[in-house]
Amino acid sequence: MAVESITFYKLIILYTLSKVDSPLPPGIITDYITSQGYTDYFTMQNAFGELLQTDLIEEDTTYHLSYYTITEAGKETLELFGAPLSNEMRNEIDEYLTSKKYEIINETSFISDYHRTEAGTYLATCTLREGTQVLFHVELDVTTEADAIKVCENWREGSEAIYQVAMQQLLR
Repeated sequence: MAVESITFYKLIILYTLSKVDSPLPPGIITDYITSQGYTDYFTMQNAFGELLQTDLIEEDTTYHLSYYTITEAGKETLELFGAPLSNEMRNEIDEYLTSKKYEIINETSFISDYHRTEAGTYLATCTLREGTQVLFHVELDVTTEADAIKVCENWREGSEAIYQVAMQQLLR
């Protein structure tokens, strides 16, 4: 790749985020760029940081992972300055996203986080999403941080069964 500019990597990030319906963890984008040999992990972290500082992307952070979305300013920037991304590059990114479809769904559908409450307990928040639509959301107040972490870690495995039981019980 002839272009060795952080601007180019920022355009790749913006384009990738513009092509998905849900917030993406940085690993999916970084994996694409580093696996293609375009640049390294540290350059990508700089690119994400600069995009955040200029409000071209937004970050949503949980206790263990960050998720990024493109802002309206990011979409406008991509539209105005996206020419260095060739059609071939865009198609390559589109193909990568298609090949990672199930991984993206898995990474973005089961969101969990926790925080300490004023009462000294921990509130674990678990969300089941389809794209940007919230299908199911539950908050559990637990006594210890270890329990909150356990709730968050078990959410991915248990969410569908919990959702089904809730729907059956509430819609009878």
